[in-house]
Amino acid sequence: MSYWVRSVVSEHTREINAKMKRFLLLIDELATYLRLNEASVINYCQRYWKGLPISSSRAESTVNALVNARMNKLQQMRWSPHGAQRVFQARAAVIDGRLKAGAFNLAA
Repeated sequence: MSYWVRSVVSEHTREINAKMKRFLLLIDELATYLRLNEASVINYCQRYWKGLPISSSRAESTVNALVNARMNKLQQMRWSPHGAQRVFQARAAVIDGRLKAGAFNLAA
């Protein structure tokens, strides 16, 4: 912790100090995580200005509609939860290239 943080923590009661130390520890962990994962953090502002999608809501909505239609008890060709999971795994493998590369394993 920096000097400023130590001085702020020492000015208060023991109970507040404990909570502030915990809060500051969590902030420090967040800063460390962001620093270590800086390359994978998405810059949504940059994507927005380039006209790229910044949300997966359209895809999620489509998936939800498909799942609801296929898992509905009134549907003749219905998916079981296990079968639906297998379909999603296979679809993800097609999209990210694992199926074509032969590196696809179905999880139980």
